[in-house]
Amino acid sequence: MADTGIIFAWGGSVSTIPAGYLLCDGTLVSQSQYPSLFNAIGFNFGANPPQGQFYLPDLRGRFVRGADDGAQRDPDVGSRTDMQNSAIKSPSVGSVQSHAFQNHNHAYTIFPNSSGDIASGDYWQAGPAVTALADPAQFQVSTETRPVNASVHFIIAC
Repeated sequence: MADTGIIFAWGGSVSTIPAGYLLCDGTLVSQSQYPSLFNAIGFNFGANPPQGQFYLPDLRGRFVRGADDGAQRDPDVGSRTDMQNSAIKSPSVGSVQSHAFQNHNHAYTIFPNSSGDIASGDYWQAGPAVTALADPAQFQVSTETRPVNASVHFIIAC
């Protein structure tokens, strides 16, 4: 059995999660039923729960990243919320970043009425060049882009 509060990637189904572990699905649980777990994680995964309860981490559909902890590698560290979206969260364990796509532009140039032979290298422009930019306003903008990822269940030792 692992130390209370350690989160693992679980490759099995939810119905086969071993005893002593809970699914990281954001469920409210009782402080009196899981006192060791509450002592380990406290209110890290949701502010202002009902009296005597606390939230489990909700890692469904998310990938985890190391807390910045002063390393200055997380450009959006000051804009995090808690997992329940109920409070702005300081840059600490349990803070969440929403989906995002890094801002970028793609310029391309076309030459209307051009002709030539690319294989021979002969090419000439017969009209003015037109340059266009892709519109970044179509995307939610951030300072990072998320990587390709794979699905597992996350469970926490209780």
